[in-house]
Amino acid sequence: MSKTEARGAPDSMVDSPIHGEGVTVRALFERNSFALDYYQREYTWTRHEVGTLIDDLAQKFLDQWDVLHDRDEVGHYAPYFLGPYVYHESGGRTFLVDGQQRVTTLHLVLIYLRQLLLDQDMGIYASELERLTYTARHGRRSFKVGGSEELARAQLLNSLVGDWNGLAGFTLPDDAHVSVRNLHDRSREIDGEFPEVLRGEALVPFVRWLLDRVCLVGIRALGQENGREIFVSMNDRGLRLNHVDLLKGHLFRRVGPQARKELGEAWAGMLARLTAADTDSPETGTPSSYVRSFLLARYAQFDETPGGAPSTDAAEIGRAAHEWILRNDLQLGLGHPAGARDFVRRLTETSKRYCELLRARRKYRSDLASVHFNGHNGIDDQFTLLLCVVSPDDPDEVFTRKCSMVASFLDLVYVRRCVNNLPVQRRDLDEIVHRLIPLLRICRTVEDVAVVLGRETSLLEYDFRELATFGLRANNRRLVRYLLSRVTAHVQRACEGGDHEYGFLRGARDYEIEHIWANRFERHGNDVETRAEFYIRRNRLGALLLLPKSVNASFRDDPYAKKLEHYYAENRLAASLHPKSRQRNTPFTHYLRESGLERAFRPCETFGVPEIEQRQHLYRLLCEEVWNPAGLGFRLPAIDLPAPSPEPSASRRRYGVELVDLIRVGLVAPNTKIFRTVRGEIHFATVEEDGRIRVAATGQAYHSLSAAGIAVAGTKACAGWDVWRVEREGAVMPLKRLREEALTRGLIPRS
Repeated sequence: MSKTEARGAPDSMVDSPIHGEGVTVRALFERNSFALDYYQREYTWTRHEVGTLIDDLAQKFLDQWDVLHDRDEVGHYAPYFLGPYVYHESGGRTFLVDGQQRVTTLHLVLIYLRQLLLDQDMGIYASELERLTYTARHGRRSFKVGGSEELARAQLLNSLVGDWNGLAGFTLPDDAHVSVRNLHDRSREIDGEFPEVLRGEALVPFVRWLLDRVCLVGIRALGQENGREIFVSMNDRGLRLNHVDLLKGHLFRRVGPQARKELGEAWAGMLARLTAADTDSPETGTPSSYVRSFLLARYAQFDETPGGAPSTDAAEIGRAAHEWILRNDLQLGLGHPAGARDFVRRLTETSKRYCELLRARRKYRSDLASVHFNGHNGIDDQFTLLLCVVSPDDPDEVFTRKCSMVASFLDLVYVRRCVNNLPVQRRDLDEIVHRLIPLLRICRTVEDVAVVLGRETSLLEYDFRELATFGLRANNRRLVRYLLSRVTAHVQRACEGGDHEYGFLRGARDYEIEHIWANRFERHGNDVETRAEFYIRRNRLGALLLLPKSVNASFRDDPYAKKLEHYYAENRLAASLHPKSRQRNTPFTHYLRESGLERAFRPCETFGVPEIEQRQHLYRLLCEEVWNPAGLGFRLPAIDLPAPSPEPSASRRRYGVELVDLIRVGLVAPNTKIFRTVRGEIHFATVEEDGRIRVAATGQAYHSLSAAGIAVAGTKACAGWDVWRVEREGAVMPLKRLREEALTRGLIPRS
């Protein structure tokens, strides 16, 4: 053999020693058990990044999904590319070099999807995901993604696999690794970010699509050292210009040489401020995020579009802000040097106020409290709306009053939607934010903002009436804790003065939800007849308090008579249950007289169903005080405005038929009784005229069949159209049958 033959083909024909291969999510976890190399960074993704991944996947799937598609059709949906990951193999394990954040998050999502499938009794599909997330040997699970903190990570993941609700009772060790802490936080937030429409009958098709049509490209390194070199190269070298760099180049070309030095210093100062302002939340603290919010708030057009889709401007700015500016530079006044200078000055000066808002989101301050609350509740779009009313020329007091009102309006919308069992994920609030932007950007004074928000508040369809039957469920613990934090702090402040919101929400004493009824059904035979009724009553908002975790753990199983003495020593709202709460307690009795709540704050020597209902009424009155529009600074109209038409849900706008459609075409009559069976027990509900489903046992109304089914089963997922049934002409059938009839007969147009 010649030397040439031995060497093989010429260099131009030699294959690359580093290979890449496209893989589906199924193949990714079927073939690999992942470990992390020593040079890998920690798991650092934030709530925003996890939410964005879930949102992107959901939208790509839902844009193609139809309720009548079968499994084979889903197999032909357009694929989705999640990007590359780099790895090397050693000792039977696959070591991730780059891509840990996505792979780890996908692993968490698969574990969560398995729980949802179990909730829908889809055991076969759940078993499939089980094999992709861990292997079990000798009673122990070995998870498909691990790290140097193996034991703590395994404990956390085991609690998730056992039951995602197990996180409520899972306590992180004080010395838990930062990656485990982030995994814990992101796990809790996945439930809040996961779209409700995918918890219903779309769940199984979505899982099939995710496993077989979502793809990554794996790049195989030659070994550990080669992997380290690739990691350094991908993360430290050859970084492309981002949107902000490209925007700077475009703007600075428009100004003269003399202005560039001054503007360059202002630009550098802006970047430094944004980088330092909110290091815990890069989703809003990055320069690119600020520029996008600034453009949306001050310049984008928000014409109404069919089906609730985002406006063209909003979509383009979100995708590539600098390209949008290039196409609109004349409208923005950038066609001459003076216009470009003014634009840069407005952008850089406004960034100072933006950074102040970022800091308020992270660190509580009383004059911008709602900015902090919105951050706690994951309302990231608040910054775009806040920038609508921000002017660099406003005095500090004017700036804070404007922003406080705008943030308080979003907080009010969030809470009202939650207590009415409406979805409150990011896309559900986008429509409200985008509609308000043009109205708020023309406001110049505090009074202008107060008038606009007062009018918008008067047009909100939902109020606090549904709190009459509101309670704790499997999927709303975070919200219930938030409500309890706010009303507890409100009463404490009214009696003592000072500021207590942060202490109850995130303070050092680590408050948690306390059930006044211990989990002992046998003690309440005179109050309830069945275990189901016991749990409904026990979880009513009026049967809950907020107490320090250490205090709560010490007596949670005690009967009410013993608990009552502990309550008396705690916050004013808890202490109000005690018969002695008004004795020698001038601040409390003064508050009761001033607020008109003397009758609502009746003490309770015993605590049965009547007392729960009384406290339920009290909590509604307290919520109406906390979120009183006039108290928030809104100027309500002097005359009543026409009531708005019922708000269509996001799922109806985009994803097909809702129950109200069947009412409209006469296939379901208002006040029709429907039912479903859970663990051998029948649950009844009534279909109301507006399409809401009011559950008989709790009295609560829900906007979709899936949401109602989730509530009665105490789960996180439910194929509502499949499980709810109706009697029609002597036959019992799932409501899905009536929907199919409406579509087949053409009574309802296909989406």
